[in-house]
Amino acid sequence: MFAEESIMTPTRSQSAPVSRRAGFTLIELLIVVAIIGVVATIAIPGLSSARAGANEASAIGSARTASSAQAAYASSCGDGSYAPSALQLSTGGYVAPDFVLPVKHGFAFTLGVGDLGVLGPVDCDGNPTVTDFYFSATPTSPSLGRRGFAVDETGGIWVDLAGVAPVEPFVEGGTIAPLR
Repeated sequence: MFAEESIMTPTRSQSAPVSRRAGFTLIELLIVVAIIGVVATIAIPGLSSARAGANEASAIGSARTASSAQAAYASSCGDGSYAPSALQLSTGGYVAPDFVLPVKHGFAFTLGVGDLGVLGPVDCDGNPTVTDFYFSATPTSPSLGRRGFAVDETGGIWVDLAGVAPVEPFVEGGTIAPLR
């Protein structure tokens, strides 16, 4: 009986073939890497464009914030005149503390005296004021933004397609136009 059982038990050579495929081949891995490369090549320019657009939207928002904060300051504390700096607007509570940052979201910001501005009366806290203000937002790199923005006491935001902030006096022409 023992002999019969050993005859009926399959030997290793008679059993099912052992699979040699334990992982991926080099060709399969190269194909996957190539596909990932093609997808990245297609997606990255779109992501860069979306990032630049988001940065520009943030810069426009900062210009609107500067304009409305200056209007509120002039009517409530500035006796009709404007704050000469973002720091003065921030300490007065007209803007958030991060508004003072000179660079944010790929744009460099400045707030100062406008082209026709002169020293005005002191404000309700005894700080100096100016009769005219100018706020600008300039992209720090073309990949972070393609347009520059500016606003003054008139409240209209101006854009320069050349990537620099428009200078006062604002005149439409060339690459400079009001934001529409």
